[in-house]
Amino acid sequence: MLNKSFTDFALLILLLVNCASHESAYAKAKASDQSASPSADVIRFCQLLSDLSAEEAEKQIAEFLKANKDDDAVRAVHAESLYKLARYHYAMDELKRAMQTRTDTPEDVLLMGKICQSMHKSKDAVEWYKKFVALSPKDERIAQYETLQRVLQESIASDSEKHRKVQAAVGNYLAAVTQNVMLRWPSPENIKVNIKDGTGTNGYRPEFEEALRQAFDQWSESSNGKINFSIVPSADGADMTVTWTSDLHSPALKAEAGLATTSYGSNGLNKAEILLLTVDPLKDGPVGKNMLYNICLHEIGHALGLQGHSPTEGDIMYPALGVQQGLSDRDINTLMALYGGDIKSPTVLSDKDEYGRPLPPSVMCERLINAGSQAAMNGDFQSAIEKLQAALVINPSQDLAKKNLCVAANNLAIASETPLEKALTLLHLALYWDPKNEASRHNLNAAIQNQGKDPLAFKTRVEFAESCQSHQDIKGAIVEYTEALSLKSDDGIKAKLNHLKSSELKK
Repeated sequence: MLNKSFTDFALLILLLVNCASHESAYAKAKASDQSASPSADVIRFCQLLSDLSAEEAEKQIAEFLKANKDDDAVRAVHAESLYKLARYHYAMDELKRAMQTRTDTPEDVLLMGKICQSMHKSKDAVEWYKKFVALSPKDERIAQYETLQRVLQESIASDSEKHRKVQAAVGNYLAAVTQNVMLRWPSPENIKVNIKDGTGTNGYRPEFEEALRQAFDQWSESSNGKINFSIVPSADGADMTVTWTSDLHSPALKAEAGLATTSYGSNGLNKAEILLLTVDPLKDGPVGKNMLYNICLHEIGHALGLQGHSPTEGDIMYPALGVQQGLSDRDINTLMALYGGDIKSPTVLSDKDEYGRPLPPSVMCERLINAGSQAAMNGDFQSAIEKLQAALVINPSQDLAKKNLCVAANNLAIASETPLEKALTLLHLALYWDPKNEASRHNLNAAIQNQGKDPLAFKTRVEFAESCQSHQDIKGAIVEYTEALSLKSDDGIKAKLNHLKSSELKK
């Protein structure tokens, strides 16, 4: 007895062959559909599609539609020509537009089912085939498409269960791609993407955009609905932009044949730019479609928040692409770990790497800087100060941490609910880490003045320095002695200042 899965697979192949034999009938059906009263243009282009190559027919139909944008009957024929060229996303776009006015046209419905199946959207394909059967109960192809529905449904159920078991066993590499910071899109259910036209770029071919859109589809489908992309015609208002280039000498593309750069705000990721190379950096010619597909998957992964790389070669986020076959189960698990639970709730990063080893101090320092900077943007200045101070304990020379700590301390100091004594301490902290910050200096002088003291008097600043020192606020004393010396030179004060600085460095 034959294995059931093999039997179903053979049946599916047979059905696809039989269905394909009817593809030419699509044009004939449109041309002979008397109820629709096909126009002379529809008949002409259907004939072209039968007589010429799909590529040549598509060019002529596309040219016609430039001047006849509202002819949705011809647009549906254009969708079939794109389908024959395996430009499935373009075909779906055209057919959706045509179907806005051509409702419940059986051949359009059937074509949409074929497009979905070719894009591996089996569930959608089943629904479109069901609709075709309902619209054309007497069509001679009904039996074939009813059987195809059953085979697809059984395949969907079998693949889903098999995939679930494999995913549960392989784990993820979240720790490897979120060592420094965990960034996610706050509203991943509708990420707007603008794809620049690559026409005219050396090495670019129309199927490149097809590969790119398939890559977006695979990430979306793998997220179980958490992530969805919508293609928009303009970069204005887009969350992600994709640009094509043939510049092999671009510094940004030395490591990979693509590059994703992201920016983020208080709520997480808010912008991503993807640059894709159309020329193979290792060969003298255009990049291959399969290689480009993997590059697209990899760069979209970065744009979604997988900031680093996987240490496992079979994963799409491995730094060197070549052996990968689309997304691995570990890729999918990692995405789901990143976007699991409540997107808006805070997340806790692991303090260990992919292999369970403690993260190096440099990584922990960068992570604290990112977390502190984000807390400052959220207005949580106390948390920002704590995280940035912890970063500076690891690396006291980190300039970004110094500047952001100064800003956070200054902003908390001038908040209306902050007591004057605490405000003075915070302003001392701000100026200790960023002595050139004039805003903090102005606020410190104003706070001293509010206590009835003259901030421009040498004696006042020395008294404040001694008071800070008596309360073990060494950073405050250093700031005040420094301010005193800016008003008058004094060897004794200079010696005290140097002693305090030396003792602070030894901590």
